[in-house]
Amino acid sequence: MCSMELCAKQDESATLFPTSFVRNVCAITPLTTPLMARGIGADAMSEKNYTVYHLHTELSLQDSVTKFQDYIDRAMELGQTALAFTEHGNIYQWVAKKIACDEAGLKYLHGCEIYLTEALLMPPDPSEVRRQVMEEVWQREKEYDELRKAPKKFEAYLETLQRTPDGRAYYDRFCDDLDVLHRSEAGEQQPFDAASYISWRTEELTKAGMHKVRDNFHTILIARNYAGLQEMNELISRSSQEDHFYYKPRITFEEFLGLSRNVIKISACLASPLNKMGMTHPMYERLLRHYDYLEIQAHNCPEQVAYNRHLAEMSQRYHIPLIAGTDTHSLDGYKAECRTIMQLSKHIEFADEDTFDLTYKSYDELVNMFAQQDAIPSKLYLEAIENTNRMADSVEPFELDTSFKYPPLYSDRDREVLHQVLHDNLEAKITEGAITAEQVDPFREAIAEECRVFDKIDMSGFMLFMSEMVTWCKGNGIPIGFNRGSCGGSRVAYVSDTTDLNPETWHTVFSRFCNEDRKEIGDIDIDVSPSQRDLVYDYIINRFGQEKTAFILAIGTIKSKGCIDEICRALSVRWNKEHQHDEKAFRKVLAALKDNGVEVKFGDARDGNGAYLFDEKGNLILSKDLQGASRAELIKEFTKEYSRIKEENERIFAQNPWAGKVSAVIKSEYGAAEQRALSLTEGKSKEEAKKIIERETAEVRKKYSDVFYYYDGLLDVAISQSMHPAGIVASPLTLRDNYGTFISEGKEILQIDMDCVHDVSLVKYDILGLKNIEIIKDAYELMGRTYPKSHEINWDDQEVWKDMLRSPVGIFQFEGDFAFQMLKQYEPHSIFDMSLVTAALRPSGASYRDDLMQHKPHKNPSALIDELLKDNYGYLVYQEDVIKFLQQICGFSGSDADNARRTIARKKPEDLEKILPDVLKGYCEKSPQPQEVAEQEAKEFLQIISDASSYMFGYNHSVGYCMIGYLCAYLRYYHPFEFITAYLNNANGEDDVKAGNELAKLYGIKIVPPRFGLSKDKYLLNKEEKVIAKGITSVKYMNADVANELYELAAEGKPKSFMELLTLCDTKTHLDTRQRDILVRIDYFSEYGNAKELLKMVQLFAFFKNGSMKKILKEKLTPEMQAIVAQYATDVSKNGAPAKSYTFTDMSGFLLHLERMVREMNIQDFDLKSKMNDQLECLGYIDLTTNKKEDLRKLIILDVFPLKSKRDGSVWGYALQVRSIGSGKHNRWTVRSRYFDKKPVKKLDVIEVPKSGWHEERGYLYLDCYDYVI
Repeated sequence: MCSMELCAKQDESATLFPTSFVRNVCAITPLTTPLMARGIGADAMSEKNYTVYHLHTELSLQDSVTKFQDYIDRAMELGQTALAFTEHGNIYQWVAKKIACDEAGLKYLHGCEIYLTEALLMPPDPSEVRRQVMEEVWQREKEYDELRKAPKKFEAYLETLQRTPDGRAYYDRFCDDLDVLHRSEAGEQQPFDAASYISWRTEELTKAGMHKVRDNFHTILIARNYAGLQEMNELISRSSQEDHFYYKPRITFEEFLGLSRNVIKISACLASPLNKMGMTHPMYERLLRHYDYLEIQAHNCPEQVAYNRHLAEMSQRYHIPLIAGTDTHSLDGYKAECRTIMQLSKHIEFADEDTFDLTYKSYDELVNMFAQQDAIPSKLYLEAIENTNRMADSVEPFELDTSFKYPPLYSDRDREVLHQVLHDNLEAKITEGAITAEQVDPFREAIAEECRVFDKIDMSGFMLFMSEMVTWCKGNGIPIGFNRGSCGGSRVAYVSDTTDLNPETWHTVFSRFCNEDRKEIGDIDIDVSPSQRDLVYDYIINRFGQEKTAFILAIGTIKSKGCIDEICRALSVRWNKEHQHDEKAFRKVLAALKDNGVEVKFGDARDGNGAYLFDEKGNLILSKDLQGASRAELIKEFTKEYSRIKEENERIFAQNPWAGKVSAVIKSEYGAAEQRALSLTEGKSKEEAKKIIERETAEVRKKYSDVFYYYDGLLDVAISQSMHPAGIVASPLTLRDNYGTFISEGKEILQIDMDCVHDVSLVKYDILGLKNIEIIKDAYELMGRTYPKSHEINWDDQEVWKDMLRSPVGIFQFEGDFAFQMLKQYEPHSIFDMSLVTAALRPSGASYRDDLMQHKPHKNPSALIDELLKDNYGYLVYQEDVIKFLQQICGFSGSDADNARRTIARKKPEDLEKILPDVLKGYCEKSPQPQEVAEQEAKEFLQIISDASSYMFGYNHSVGYCMIGYLCAYLRYYHPFEFITAYLNNANGEDDVKAGNELAKLYGIKIVPPRFGLSKDKYLLNKEEKVIAKGITSVKYMNADVANELYELAAEGKPKSFMELLTLCDTKTHLDTRQRDILVRIDYFSEYGNAKELLKMVQLFAFFKNGSMKKILKEKLTPEMQAIVAQYATDVSKNGAPAKSYTFTDMSGFLLHLERMVREMNIQDFDLKSKMNDQLECLGYIDLTTNKKEDLRKLIILDVFPLKSKRDGSVWGYALQVRSIGSGKHNRWTVRSRYFDKKPVKKLDVIEVPKSGWHEERGYLYLDCYDYVI
């Protein structure tokens, strides 16, 4: 709330307003205000109504849980005629609010509660600056006096200054003094110019010390007209920019004072500068005079009472009318309770202001609040209430501009340029065989018709830009998916390279994408590799300019599980507050005692605790019982008491019923009830489904009533804002003033979401990152080929279709178990088959899914319809099927067919009645049946269409996505090494890594741990050794630079000895000692020996300073080591006498000798347990493979989980996920309970299975016995 966000405190010594103001206001009976002076009195006021203009919805994030529609409904109930929404520092969703108000018949007032700051940057404390400057002057004068006696020293001093960062700041100032010093040698004495230095240095320090201050005062703005809306939006957009933002989006006092009369300025709440700044502040009167209204509020607290009286005085003095603000944050008491719970969970507190009644008030309720407050005479607050209506009446209504806003590219030449592109590209596609001879004429005809439609709806420029953008992407190595969405039906899109889906080949439908009677602005979605998406965004921004482009707002809400978490957290906090002692107060007392600037007094301390209080001056007042104790003794005593309280609080916290796992338990029980309910709602109406869910969850709700009391009030409440992951807008209009933007993480984002963008017909470009596009791109790069065009791919390769059913891994859209089982059941042999399965997978496809998967034909009301849907086995699957029915059977044009399809989908009887005669007429003309029978058939099928309209899938979209799935399968079959490498490099988490490894095993491809010469930063395909090596960036403390340096080092030629390798690593890479030791321990250098002996070599290498040691004292060496060193060093001094140290003459030979010495020791490797621990610590997983026959039956337990009987739930056995140490293969074994209970195992145990210790039963592997290894 506004009065609650009392950020950085102002100078408490500043006078807010004299007490005489209170006396003066109370003495005014009646007070003649500006409006009354014009003859407008209480009798002229509206009959018991007012306008709520200071109002916060859930979009004042985390400060309200009420949705704007609820306020609109309440305003309508009360007969109010206008409404303003004034969120904190934003205008989120203002278009949606405007539309909702218009639909309700309410006048929409465009408002915002902005944050003000005195200045973006405030200067440092002048006294501190002067103190620092004077210290420097004293030091410089002292230095000058010394140096002027020795000019040469002064020149050297200047050179020193130049070389230091701090010194460079003074260098220029002292440079001129060289001449002074040279002149002093000639007898011309010049003193140090202290005055000049003080002036310069003060300016420098002031500039350097400029800083942001968290004052953040509140003020209400309301647009008086559309020009005011644009002015406000521009200012609000500016407030979030980096130079303005500081905890909150802010504008400066000067920017506020620059607002024109097109914006209504209202002084807002207790956080207003008129309340928080003293009247002596130099900006106070300027700000006061700029307000159009002074806002009084009815909260009955001393500060508000005094502030209302002050504003009444100011109104009288400056002839500025009062206005009654409510600072509404909640619809009603329940929503206020829910708001409190949300803020408790977020640890948001507002001290005394938490007691304010901030619920939506009727006229009578507001009047009663002012009467109870009794701050100013009734005539004043009644007129202030009426001024809300006068203010609303002064606002000019406006209409939203919903015209299509396609941004132009070449002014009025877009159509001409597009036609030229189509002409050139069509010829090119014919030449390269992308368009076959029999497709040429249909293409030319379709392009002509599509261009006519695009020209008519002014969409040519949009199609041209999509062509240019996709062409740019492909030219810059950014592959695009074949097609996404309905655009796949456009021949223009295909020929202009926007899509790579030939509509003639795949029989896609143009009218599903666009028609000449279109009421909605068109858009085209494209899929790109996620790592390159930002490049596409940058292209769009650069093409149209930042002022006309912005990302799209996304609002985050509290979902079911999160809602339970938030409530439990809040109840836990509340319980602690009610039961625990106040630690914060003791910390405050301790801080005061340790601060010698705080005076300690002794006297009456009645603040509830009875031990202390703080007076108005901040002095600490302690009980008289403590008088006589020294400050040190007090600190000791309070510290002891504080420790006791902390311990007591910890004991109390342990009893908190809302702490711990209670939230998880509630979520589990409620989630199970919800799932049970959802399984019963299929095919039910929304009302029926709602009743089923209420019935099935009632028991859990009753059991945890304390939680579910708040649940419905918090579910789906907005709590955060972000950037929509895919959408960006480009517009012919500037966006900051027309719609408003804000900055978040360097991105400029609209203050309206995707739906609002659609409502005002802005063009959005959905650029979606699709991992599979990245996988395909990376696979082709590994193959040394370019990303293919669709006509270059054999889509009917039956070997690929057959292999596709081996595994779901990597097959786009079918990687889930359910989807893959459907695919296997149907056994597709073409893209058309695959598309049917894709459509049937959608939730409501359940009505025909089972029959379709079994290829069972479906009978329709007539043979005409059966023939139309024969490719679908008679099922109505796609939205395009409806268009085909209306076009081919009922005689509709493509445009009329798509419009009719949308009409049917809306299920409004009055709309259906309008199209029914044309449908019946067209159908009857085609049907061989008598008219009465034919009409009945048509009506039955229309009902089928209506029932199916909520779930029918888009064929145009489905085909494009199935092409991606097939291409994945194609690469997986013909190029498994490259595909699996690419798949693993794009893995999203451990599940993907596991799936990639399983796929490699299926195709007989070996994946090896990180190894020198095989591994880079990521997974790397080694075609010579036919393995895929894991990358080392996932290894603890590693990075890509070191990984690639090591790979390049190996590529230049592997050294034969490990000591030579250590030397090269030290001189040619950035590998540090910690990284080196880790790589040794995980067997990265295993070709040079086992980890334990290599670490011994590393120790010796490090002892001799990584091979750089020149000399070593004999006393540091053992006799044995001296004998070795003597072979590669000399101990003869210059005079021929024996020296105390050795000087190395052949370090490389010495290191090789040490390596041979270590190898002769026959040091055994670390044991299995140590190696497992090393891998877990450094890799995060176990990847231990010895390739030894004797280790094949040694199994690492990766996971253990019980197997329960379906009949009674008893545990009859355990499943073990294991990995063979010898082969590295993964497997699953089952152990019956009777044996497991005797020899239990847990995760990361190692067991050994004897040859006869297992058997196979019904396709499952059973362990009969095993022995512990670890």
